[in-house]
Amino acid sequence: EVHRASRGAWGGSYVDQNIKKLVERILGDKVSRKLTDNDWLRFTRQSIEKAKQSIVNDTDQVFFDVPNEMHTAISECGSSLYEAAKPFSGAKAHCGRLSLDVKLVEDCFKESLDNISQ
Repeated sequence: EVHRASRGAWGGSYVDQNIKKLVERILGDKVSRKLTDNDWLRFTRQSIEKAKQSIVNDTDQVFFDVPNEMHTAISECGSSLYEAAKPFSGAKAHCGRLSLDVKLVEDCFKESLDNISQ
């Protein structure tokens, strides 16, 4: 039987939103407010999708490319990606990219996976 998509909490967009919220927590409110919807859309399309596809069984870190707009917003707030990630457990900056422990990213999938398996 075929059912129309309900836009519930089990699709890729829901996971993207969870990853975005995680990155917003790492960057902080001040930086997050400086970023436009287009900046976040670019981050989703260029970084989140690529990162999700890179997760395999033996992955321990997931890397997100950080667009120039994000680096600019961080810098305008008087910080750097390294400084933003430093206090957040499981997050690091590496060569201009954001590196997250795979456990943090897997948590972004948890509710979707739980809803699918019900």
